Amino acid sequence: MDDINDLIAGFKEFKREYEEDIQGKFGNLAEYGPHSKILMIACCDSRVDPAIITNSSAGDLMVVRNVANLVPPYDPHSSFKESQAAIEFAVSYLNIQHIVVMGHSRCAGIRSLLTRLLDMAEPVHSLDKWTVVAEPAAREVLAEIPESDLDEQACQCSRKALALSLENLKSYPSVVDRLAKKALQLHGWYFNLASGDLERYLSTERRFESLF
Repeated sequence: MDDINDLIAGFKEFKREYEEDIQGKFGNLAEYGPHSKILMIACCDSRVDPAIITNSSAGDLMVVRNVANLVPPYDPHSSFKESQAAIEFAVSYLNIQHIVVMGHSRCAGIRSLLTRLLDMAEPVHSLDKWTVVAEPAAREVLAEIPESDLDEQACQCSRKALALSLENLKSYPSVVDRLAKKALQLHGWYFNLASGDLERYLSTERRFESLF
């Protein structure tokens, strides 16, 4: 889909379904507000829409999308207020029960980070400053597999950055509180674009396995 008219045509079809179902699910959503108990933190890459991948519909997911699906560590003085605000809103106001950080293969945001480090350049632009969040993971990958091609390094870094984001979530006071009460679960998922497989991260074993 690369024509704006395709989007308009798609909305017309959605509007038709909405009007036909206004007394059903869409009506309930409009009246009662957000229903989801799942927060999905995903990449803004158009190939990895979490709602499409999980076959979800309106009201099923709260979704935060950013470059490389990163979660910065909690810092009340951080410049990354948008991410912190979204997590606080989900956990403290919507009483989210699950947070899923979903990474994917061939991530261009992660690739840009690796390229900058290989070029030994300082983080000057906005993209660079954002992906600094995953820099510990990137440096680890470059040390472990320095001779691998950039695609392989990017895929390995995406996995390590996902694990790092899960750890960063545990620095948020509201998340810590809900975890202690066993009212919240954290999940790491990795979508392989080449195979279509969805993997989950086993934090105790520090490895990924297929979801099914």
